[in-house]
Amino acid sequence: MATISLAQIKAAFALAESVNVGRLTFEAAAAELRDQHGLNINSARDFIGQYRHMLRGEVFKRSLSATALEYFLPSIERNSGREAADNAASSVWKHIAYYEALGDTHLAKLRSVVEKFQASLSGITSAQVQESRFAAAVVQSTRDSSSKRRERLENANSTPNIIFVKTKVYVRNPDVVAEVIARANGSCELCKKPAPFLRKSDGTPYLEVHHIDQLAHGGKDTVQNAIAICPNCHRREHHGED
Repeated sequence: MATISLAQIKAAFALAESVNVGRLTFEAAAAELRDQHGLNINSARDFIGQYRHMLRGEVFKRSLSATALEYFLPSIERNSGREAADNAASSVWKHIAYYEALGDTHLAKLRSVVEKFQASLSGITSAQVQESRFAAAVVQSTRDSSSKRRERLENANSTPNIIFVKTKVYVRNPDVVAEVIARANGSCELCKKPAPFLRKSDGTPYLEVHHIDQLAHGGKDTVQNAIAICPNCHRREHHGED
């Protein structure tokens, strides 16, 4: 497989940005990367897709080189700001967790790049980045033998360290929540089963309101874009493979 050059990586980033702001379609940008910059079409599509996932803080499943990551992360921070940089770092940790969970693989170079990038950021780490990094650490621990984990546990500090993180909260419309809960009438709108328990506060069936098109991705806070679901289905919507 031919090595992708830094010039090709830079071109891929620029064209991915053009797709993001609507100047080019996904396929037009991929074709330009193929025809003018010498990337094969699959690599071109991967770069554009990875950029989109990184801006949203989502897991991406195709491999990305450390060289490309070293260019993408600071470029995202410079061009799109700190929130986008946090999303990108979170996305990379999710990718590391996904990829390392597949088998006997340790993405040491990617870990090094994203750790250095996080260290270069000023201010408070986002809760999203911390959670994604922790998930990757759990995957790494899971791949070790039980004896190695027990050895580390013998010397581990039982009092956890404390760090301060920042989090973004959407001020949601309470009428949307109330109306969706009323519509569900005590049953999950996905699995159709009754709510798993009653709320301690008022004895009503416990369901959680989930936005189909997430608010973080531009989804609307409307009754039409929300469903009332049980905690199990809610976790599946956010973390399930399907």
